[in-house]
Formats: sequence, structure tokens, C-alpha cells
Amino acid sequence: MPAMPLYRSIAAALVLIPLVATFPALAESARGEAEVLDAENIRVEGRLFRLAGIDAPEQGQACSLRERLYDCGMVARTALQDLTAASTVTCQPLNSQDAVAGGTVTARCFSDGYDLSEGMVYTGWAVAVEGLGDRYLKLERDAAEAKRGLWRSGFVKPSDWRAGARLPQEAQ
Repeated sequence: MPAMPLYRSIAAALVLIPLVATFPALAESARGEAEVLDAENIRVEGRLFRLAGIDAPEQGQACSLRERLYDCGMVARTALQDLTAASTVTCQPLNSQDAVAGGTVTARCFSDGYDLSEGMVYTGWAVAVEGLGDRYLKLERDAAEAKRGLWRSGFVKPSDWRAGARLPQEAQ
């Protein structure tokens, strides 16, 4: 195959540069081994990402199973560690300007191509967030019906827990 003339190479570059600039999230994706920080936050290539569309229990958050309290935030974190173990994780920021506290960016993250947010909701260790998590609402209903993860125990939704709501057993 003959080499492309220089003027065509330059023309192709001039067409592609504005396209890449239009989609900064693509240029800012990260790929590598994930360090799981909690049930919805990971570090890939030294950058912090929050899994889009989900809300998971905080570490130290109590849930109850058979009238006994347990740290469901720790168990949910372990579930995310299982989903990322021995795999390559790719995170694609939703919006490069969408950084929250500590420089964390909301992103869709995949473990060897598998959507981590989907996995957390499917296994029942996270709930879908309305708006961003609409794509996961059916998975949440299925997890609740099958009593997977959080749904097999008593729990307070993570957003309510952060606002101060607690299980009745915690008040004793």
C-alpha cells in the first residue's frame, strides 16, 4: 500500500484534533489496576473516580441480618474488590469538569469490559441513583426481589444514613 501523501496526513490531523477536543472525557480516561477505597470510589493510575449512577453504604454503616448488626459498608467494599480483582479497570469520566471533593471524578468504570456500577447494583451492594442511575433501576428491583446483598438485611439507604438516619437497633 503506498504511503499517504503529507498533505492528506495533515488534513486528517486537522479533522481529528477538534473531535478529540470536543470529547475531553475520552482523552482523560484511565486504565490499569484499581485500588478500591470504598464501595463506590477507586483509584486508577493515581486518579480518583466515583462510580457513576450508584450509592453504596459507607464504611462503618450498620445493617442488620437476623437481628445482628454488621458493617455493610465494609462488606460492600469487599464486593467491589471482588469485581476488580486481577483485572484491568478502565474509567471514563462523565464530565471532565465534574470533580467532587478531593479531586474525585464521577466516571463509568469497567473491569475487563464489565460495568462496575452494574455489578454493584446487580449483587445488591449498591442502590441506583435517580437520574444517573436510571439505567440500573431494573437491576436494583431484581436484586431486591432476589434478596441479594443489602436486600437480604435491614438497611438505611446510604444517602439517608449520611443525613443521620439509623436503624432502630443502633439507637439501643
